[in-house]
Amino acid sequence: MRFQLVTGWLVLAALPQLALAVNPPGEVGALQAVYDFCGKVDPAKLRDFESNADALLKGLTPAQIATLRNSTEYKRGYHMLEGILPELKKDDAVTACVAISGGHPQREPGIEPHEQGPERK
Repeated sequence: MRFQLVTGWLVLAALPQLALAVNPPGEVGALQAVYDFCGKVDPAKLRDFESNADALLKGLTPAQIATLRNSTEYKRGYHMLEGILPELKKDDAVTACVAISGGHPQREPGIEPHEQGPERK
């Protein structure tokens, strides 16, 4: 179980960085799965996730997008993460999705950031 949690975090943290490189269909599919998942987990940020997903396809014609989405590699990437991501705990998923969207997770009321862990000097 811990392995799945760590794997889920790594996937959620690393995939958006892949968008900076050339996007093979499998990576685009995986990223689309992440953004779709995050849109369901954090509906308040849905537009941000949709915007990120649209950026993956920027510059492609509708025919190219259809070809991409129908490719085996795209479907494999999408379905791989579509099966893993729902296994994350709700709080972990929200935290990861907030990080992907560039936001900051909500803190517990009355707890300042320096009170959440040991102080470093």
